[in-house]
Amino acid sequence: MSLTCQQISSILNTAPGLAVLNATHLSNGVVVDLPGLVPSCMVNGLSSTTTTNDLCRIIVNVTTSASSTNRIEAWLPDNWNGRFLATGNGGIGGCIDYANLQHGAGLGFATFGTNGGHDGQTGFEFFLNRPEDINDFGYRAIHAEAEAGKYIIEQYYGRKADYNYYSGCSTGGRQGFEEAILYPDDFHGILMGSMGVDWLHIVASKGILARRMGWPDLSSPKYITAAQWSAIVKAQIDLLDPLDGVTDGIIDDPTSHTIDPSIFGCGNDVLNSSLCLTDVQVQTVREIYEPLTNSEGDVVYPSFDLGADTSVFSANTKTVDGTTVPELTYTVLQDYWRGAVYNSSTWTPHNFTIADMDFAVNLNPGGINIAGGLSHNVSAYHFQGGKLLAYHGRADQTVTSAVSSRAFHRTAETLDLSLEQMHDFYRLFYVPGMGHCAGGVGAWSIGQPNVNRPPGEQFNNTDNNILLALVDWVEEGNAPQALVGTKFKGDRLGEEVEAQRTHCVYPSVSRWDGVGDAKKAESWRCELA
Repeated sequence: MSLTCQQISSILNTAPGLAVLNATHLSNGVVVDLPGLVPSCMVNGLSSTTTTNDLCRIIVNVTTSASSTNRIEAWLPDNWNGRFLATGNGGIGGCIDYANLQHGAGLGFATFGTNGGHDGQTGFEFFLNRPEDINDFGYRAIHAEAEAGKYIIEQYYGRKADYNYYSGCSTGGRQGFEEAILYPDDFHGILMGSMGVDWLHIVASKGILARRMGWPDLSSPKYITAAQWSAIVKAQIDLLDPLDGVTDGIIDDPTSHTIDPSIFGCGNDVLNSSLCLTDVQVQTVREIYEPLTNSEGDVVYPSFDLGADTSVFSANTKTVDGTTVPELTYTVLQDYWRGAVYNSSTWTPHNFTIADMDFAVNLNPGGINIAGGLSHNVSAYHFQGGKLLAYHGRADQTVTSAVSSRAFHRTAETLDLSLEQMHDFYRLFYVPGMGHCAGGVGAWSIGQPNVNRPPGEQFNNTDNNILLALVDWVEEGNAPQALVGTKFKGDRLGEEVEAQRTHCVYPSVSRWDGVGDAKKAESWRCELA
């Protein structure tokens, strides 16, 4: 390397728009205190993280406008593998993704994280009267990270990275797709999990679904309690799970099934007498599982997935002085519409309507809905040889799983490409039984960053780690044909393996062979649906 960690500050501080806050060399396994971490960015209540390599930790502020800056953190391993890895955000951003920093640096990548232009995963104040911060979160933060990251790498290591990669999930998936549309030269490979494209409709859906069940009127005859919803979802899984031949608590593809909600009515013995639904509530369930439409009657967001946890709209109360009052636990809707859409500190989603959704989509604050809303035009990225690799859980409670296949097909239509041509640069893996980005009853671990410990060296290969599969595709031309997902005991990576399963390139699906042990990956094969 051309510079030591101690020398880098003076060099970087001479670059326009860069200000170094910290540069420290750390050994592998050191606990790093994060004294400025806001509570909503803490993981398990901790304001610290742990290094996963001998590395130089650099923190910089990057000026993005006359009134906005982004904080970017770099973990630069001593045993660098020659690659740059930028990472994204979740929710409404505001948190550097330390799990991704740990994951990337542990594999030898020069890994970067960004706060997306503000601090905090909850709140609206950081958007209120701050249009440039809205722009950072909407479209600019990852590009700023890419440009600063490449510069820092070249200064520190004395040469450019051989290849540039990006990894993000949820909002981070949106950010990755938006990069491919707006800044096609930033990355050779982009990894997009549970991609939150068409972001405004995703967030608005939580308010629309809550309103469909009569909320905030908790006494409405349409209203369905959280306990009832838990019973409804369990019944959906019990009914649909065995249809693939394996009873494992997983609905392989909820988009391929329908259930008449009248079976949940009282007298049908599906739900017990304390949880069964009235005729009015049956109609509520029917409405909940309908797609979202805008004020023109056009479908704008796919149906909520059968078998997915409904808490994003059904956990909608809190207790104040012993009284239950309405309030959505899913705070992104209120925070973003308050700060970025209506610029009002008092707005609430209690009377949320399609008009509120359409207003935000038409306003498109910070260009946030470019990715998968206004555009699927990744033609420039495709032309210069970039690779897009996506994954999505079939039990995703936050971004309904059909969003990813819809984005895939709309991209094909926009670029006028066949399935074979799409697979040359864009591949999607569905993971049955996985929730939002990670977790769930399925064999969900495919190399995603995790706040638990790394899974172990035996899983750091192209079959088990989707980031390394992307690297192999970009650098060696080996397009991923399948991935092996792992379910660890207690969802603790590196613990006993409870089950593994082969996951397939969409539109192929993973099917049990009917003979082998369903908990072994080799008993599952990829077939066209």
